[in-house]
Amino acid sequence: MKIKEEFISASVNPRSHCLVACKSAPFVVYASSLQIALQTVPKDDSEVGVIKSTSERRHQKPITVLKRLKSSGKVDEFVSGDVNSRVNLWKLSGERVEYVAELLGCSGSIGTVCGVAEENRKVVAAAWVSYPNNGFEAWWTSPTGELLNSTKIELDQKAFALCLDAISLQNFVLLAVGTSKRFVELFGENEDRKSFSRLVSVAGHTDWIHSIAFNDDPYNLLVASAGQDTYVRLWSIEPESTTHPEPPKIPAALLDEDTDTPDELTSSANLFSFNNSTLRCSSHAVMQGHDDWVHSTVWSENGRVLLTASSDKTCIIWREIDNLWRDDVRLGIVGGQAAGFFSAVFLNTDVEHSETHSEDVVVSSSYFGGLHAWKSSDEQKTFWSSLPMTGGHVGEVRDVDWHESFLMSVGQDQTTRAFAKSEKQQVYLEIARPQVHGHDMQCLSFVNPSVFVSGAEEKVFRAFRAPKSFVKSLESITGIPAEKSFGTSQLAEFGACVPALGLSNKPMVEGETVDGEHWEEDAFRAAPTILTAAPTEDTLQQNTLWPEEHKLYGHGYEVYAVTANPTGTVLATACKSSHTEHSVVMLWNTADWSKRADIIGHQLTVTQIAWNPSGTILLTVSRDRTAKLYKEKTGDVNGFDYECVWTSGKEHTRILWACDWIDDQHFVTVARDQKVIVWSAEGTPKAQLKLDEPVTAVAASGDLVVAGLQTGELVVLRFTRDNLEVIEKIGSNAIKIDAAVLRLRFSKCGRKLAMATSDAKLRVFDFTM
Repeated sequence: MKIKEEFISASVNPRSHCLVACKSAPFVVYASSLQIALQTVPKDDSEVGVIKSTSERRHQKPITVLKRLKSSGKVDEFVSGDVNSRVNLWKLSGERVEYVAELLGCSGSIGTVCGVAEENRKVVAAAWVSYPNNGFEAWWTSPTGELLNSTKIELDQKAFALCLDAISLQNFVLLAVGTSKRFVELFGENEDRKSFSRLVSVAGHTDWIHSIAFNDDPYNLLVASAGQDTYVRLWSIEPESTTHPEPPKIPAALLDEDTDTPDELTSSANLFSFNNSTLRCSSHAVMQGHDDWVHSTVWSENGRVLLTASSDKTCIIWREIDNLWRDDVRLGIVGGQAAGFFSAVFLNTDVEHSETHSEDVVVSSSYFGGLHAWKSSDEQKTFWSSLPMTGGHVGEVRDVDWHESFLMSVGQDQTTRAFAKSEKQQVYLEIARPQVHGHDMQCLSFVNPSVFVSGAEEKVFRAFRAPKSFVKSLESITGIPAEKSFGTSQLAEFGACVPALGLSNKPMVEGETVDGEHWEEDAFRAAPTILTAAPTEDTLQQNTLWPEEHKLYGHGYEVYAVTANPTGTVLATACKSSHTEHSVVMLWNTADWSKRADIIGHQLTVTQIAWNPSGTILLTVSRDRTAKLYKEKTGDVNGFDYECVWTSGKEHTRILWACDWIDDQHFVTVARDQKVIVWSAEGTPKAQLKLDEPVTAVAASGDLVVAGLQTGELVVLRFTRDNLEVIEKIGSNAIKIDAAVLRLRFSKCGRKLAMATSDAKLRVFDFTM
């Protein structure tokens, strides 16, 4: 049997400095929860960026910062830091990011990193914060990552490093540091090449500095700094010259250590010695163009163009025109759901002719973890068009379900997302975001081809019906006729919108517009359209909603599980519970959404519900460590009169997390006790296997049983003649992590497996015999 990973959906961690452009290949690399993802950039807006791979999990907590090591060659090496004080080195190998080494010494959440890769060594620095102290470390390693030396760099006790960048000047490393005391400080490598010394400290910003960057041009060396005061400042570092007749004033203390802020902005020159040369650091330019915090500053490869990203929903390209630095191009979003950008990078798509420094693509990451990209269409880089990229959920992906033609998922980021396979590009892409909610999403189930029901961390289930714009878009992108995907199922109006001050998606007819009282409100109005190619992130957020058809009230606590019977006439739901009275499974008639029955039995939360293929037996598993079978008394597939016919004993000793039917005669349950048990339809154990880790999800297709573990690993089992055997393991981890598989579902054809994990990934595997 051949198992192939066909699709990965992965968002960018919503923090500054988690997105990097490669120099040796037209890829962007970014931090996505515990992993580093690599994505291509589309040639034009008819294609979509594809996530080629994710790195092995070498971080146990989410990555907070990712930087490329500066180098003169075209080798791409990276350094990453996480919440759990771990700093790792990586390198690009083909279409994968491979682990190199771990750097020890930090003891708090890593806030910033930087590094330089020279021919015979690497120099890496990182700053961390942990109450009540903080630290600033530097490491020297061999080209292959073996540690040669490390040291602690001393900052003012009242300050900590918020951002870092490094440059190698004649094989000596210069560090630029933005601190919480609002100073830009320079540290130089000493002659022993085993330590750093503070060279100079310059003031100018009036608030915390979030980003700092060298332009890497030793003949015209500039440092760009930006932060919470919305200004972008350029600092010039140049050799001392005789053009200044006045004697240089070198104060004993550049600034009073006891004062938190300078009395005034200073642009006076500051002299310092570095590598036997006397250099001058002076204010070169102050640029105002952003209206909110600036999170990112990145230079083009030739060091003459600056790119900044801000919370004001814009990315600005700055150029020096007639000796003045100006905001030459503004990219971003007007209105909509977006809440600004955390990172932005230049990408040169023509790597073979990179000497022309033609950075013709800008890629940025947003507050909601999405990727935005723009490509210039003229030589002057004046006109830019949007490119669609692949994103994903931010936070846990909690449930997935298959339609005949597409896949849908819900996540902790309060969204429901639909993915389908493009006929032209033969890759999965996100084609709609039917629900953007106000609560973290928990579960989902298709009722019929045009209706799904979702549950969030509230007491209500909501039913949504596919609008005509989605149906036509799906047909256009996948090439599958609408009649085959939806049959005779009723469709909703053309699209949907969320009214001002409203919480529910309301239907919109084709051509309808909703005018706001003020012009600014119009920018937030949905404008449903028929898609012919992959949509961009801002289109997904606003223009692909599904109308809400009904709310299902009845549960006393946050809802937790939902599933529909094979004919789609009966819906079963459950909620979180610590008492028998709330641990019921409610049955609903999907024809009129009326509640028809309460099935009483469990004592704690019902974690998953599954009907057998013929729809007459209902299986439930619970936190109370039991599984139960309920039969419809009359054998009616569309009936509501169920009675408990079997309860498991002490076969499982911990929480049962999931269950599934293999066929009408066998079902499988899995639990935190690491056991996978296959039962007969009468409740007799037929086969049992204990795995290495707690089992959190399971799905069955034919004689295959796939178990998902707490560590994110998949174990593929085969059930034959009352025996379970392991035939393959997927995604084993080098270090112990917690990235539980939360849901596994086979497609209707039984060949494709969707996998949802707590580390924000949605994956699709293809099983070929």
